[in-house]
Amino acid sequence: MLDAAIDACCIIDLLASGNAEAVLRASGFKWHLPAAVQGEVQYCRQYDPALPGKTVNVPADISGLLTSGVLTLCDPENQDELELFTHYAATFRSDGEAMCLALATHRKWVMATDDRKALRVARQAGIAVVSCPELVKAWADAAGPDQSTLNKVLQDIQVLAQFKPNSTMREFQWWIDELAKT
Repeated sequence: MLDAAIDACCIIDLLASGNAEAVLRASGFKWHLPAAVQGEVQYCRQYDPALPGKTVNVPADISGLLTSGVLTLCDPENQDELELFTHYAATFRSDGEAMCLALATHRKWVMATDDRKALRVARQAGIAVVSCPELVKAWADAAGPDQSTLNKVLQDIQVLAQFKPNSTMREFQWWIDELAKT
């Protein structure tokens, strides 16, 4: 099982799906959550039960993912990782992306992110990357949800996480095709 560091944008997307644990388990990775990323995952959106069609921000709860062992917290452990973190921190506004990149680079981990700049920088550094569409497709292939469940997952990610894959992402066409099915 390959190790992978996950960024805040991917965690928030998966929380919006309502199936974060199942998606992460289906991926085949051993997931690591850098402490800086944990600090960035503050809120997510959910549908407002009082106002249909509206959303509200609620505190993000990743405690279940941590206590179940699906996510393991991690930090830089040596000077090389701290120097890489400092290097990447000069490139990003977010310490989460910088820490994910530093740990993935030094430890030869996969990195999960949906951030365009982080995807580009990771690929340039030779880091293997996965994105939300790839993770959701792996879950759909493994779990075989019915079409209405899959559509709800994809729509919830788009509405609640405000994420839509761009055309350069792997599994972009799969995402579009699945949403077109009724």
